[in-house]
Amino acid sequence: MSDIRRIVELYNLYGSKRRVARELNISRNTVARYLQRVQEVKDGIEETILPRDRQIQRSCTALTPEIRDQIHAILKANADLPKKQRWTGRKIWDHLVKEGYTISHSTVKREVALWKDQYGHREVYIAQETDPGCRAEFDFGKTDLQVNARWGKFPMASMVLNHSLYRFSYLYHRETLLEVLDAHIRFFNEIGGVPETIFYDNMAAIINPRTKEWNSRFLEFSLHYGFEPHACNPRSPHEKGTDEQSVGYVRRRAFSERTTFSSLKEANQYLATAVKEINEGFVYRRPSPPSTGLLHEQETFAPLPALECSTYQSRSARISKYSHVVFESNYYSVPDTYPGNYLTLNYSPDTVELVGGNELLACHERRFGKGELAYDLTHFLKTFSRKPGALQHSRVFRQLDEAIQHLLHQHYAGRHKDFLPILSLFHEASEEELVAAIRLLEDHGMVPTYETLRCVIMHQAVQLPETSFPPDRISMEEPNFSHYDGYLRGVL
Repeated sequence: MSDIRRIVELYNLYGSKRRVARELNISRNTVARYLQRVQEVKDGIEETILPRDRQIQRSCTALTPEIRDQIHAILKANADLPKKQRWTGRKIWDHLVKEGYTISHSTVKREVALWKDQYGHREVYIAQETDPGCRAEFDFGKTDLQVNARWGKFPMASMVLNHSLYRFSYLYHRETLLEVLDAHIRFFNEIGGVPETIFYDNMAAIINPRTKEWNSRFLEFSLHYGFEPHACNPRSPHEKGTDEQSVGYVRRRAFSERTTFSSLKEANQYLATAVKEINEGFVYRRPSPPSTGLLHEQETFAPLPALECSTYQSRSARISKYSHVVFESNYYSVPDTYPGNYLTLNYSPDTVELVGGNELLACHERRFGKGELAYDLTHFLKTFSRKPGALQHSRVFRQLDEAIQHLLHQHYAGRHKDFLPILSLFHEASEEELVAAIRLLEDHGMVPTYETLRCVIMHQAVQLPETSFPPDRISMEEPNFSHYDGYLRGVL
């Protein structure tokens, strides 16, 4: 600041920027610049004369030409060594200090960065052109959706054929080996064959990121379908760039306008429609749309195996005293007629099957929350016949439609045992069909019973009461009083 004050004093004295520069032995442009900054501060345009982010560039006195030549020589000698065995800035600085030079680590690191910018290795990518049916790519990507009034990140499995750019996508709740296998099976069935090779990221579900060994079950799956899996190098997405871009492309095309769905099934139906439009549209620099290109690739695919590989996993489960099993903090009901205390639980990405011996006891839709109930009322009918009083406040009954609950409270209060035959209709009809039958009978003023509900559900004839309406106004002819006079005179 003292130098700036001196510039202002001399300028006020001489009135010449050139003379001030000559006397202070500085550039005339420097004098003009600081005089302008002083005037801008006086006018309120600037707050300070010196910029707050001003960086003073000055030559490094410690980095002599001799040290610079040694750094460059070391970098040139190590340019062709493996990346993990090359000298780093820290290693070069340690070497210079041992040689007796006085220099800081930051100075050496800065010189190394400058040399690499000018002479360092430039990454070169090799453009690929695959043959029909030769290669496909797989990847998972997260998608933000509101399903059943709750926001969440849902994994979206994506597969693409490199030659035709035919795409496939499917949404899941999880991102495990089960979902990977299920997505492959859906993709193979859709394209009608199996490509020769499939490329993957280093996904922990199918490959150990440390040992680089494939999951044994995934290898069995690849041998069953006859494709060869390949894993990309770590942190090398360009090796699988087609599917990396495909995930974001499908996500923007499908879910940029709509993100709210009542269920994941509805979201997958919407996604399938969007992907179909993508596959039927033209692609830049491609002679035909992907759906047409798939027809040519199908001739080179390996055929699908005769038997489809099962994707479920099994575990043993214990039946509680409430006749349900616990799986992933959710509850699945078991028929109360099953006598055992243990059963086999088979689960897939969508379903949970309960097997006792060789018999399928129940099949539930898989739940992915915490403490959710997957109960089937028919599993408890035998127990309700012995304990009818437990029906009204039971969890399984409170899960039913309000029309069924209202029927019990309105017409069968205190007669729960008489209401059980109506619940047995769940063996023959769905809950929606039973609710529709109840409302139909109530609309005609009838109390729903087992017999009438079964007739309606089975589309049998049922005698519905006819609704009576007031008669129309009676019309009468005008009376002829001459006939009455004739009767009085005895003429008629």
